[in-house]
Amino acid sequence: MNQITLTITFVDGTTLEVNTSAGDVVKWESYFDLGIDKLEKITHLLYLAWLAVTRLKKTGEEFEGWIDLVSKVEVADPKA
Repeated sequence: MNQITLTITFVDGTTLEVNTSAGDVVKWESYFDLGIDKLEKITHLLYLAWLAVTRLKKTGEEFEGWIDLVSKVEVADPKA
């Protein structure tokens, strides 16, 4: 699995670029009971981003609170 690089834009206008880890993907797949190739919904992308920022200790927010701080999440390299 290649790393997925995500660009997160927060409602305050700041951005953060994060790389997912194998652990992030495993947790995502377990949570949604889907393979990462089924990443289709904005909820899927937001949850993956939240897993990465939590692992990196960039937030202490629970998922439901963190998403209120996010304006958008994009895959930085669609080929990833």
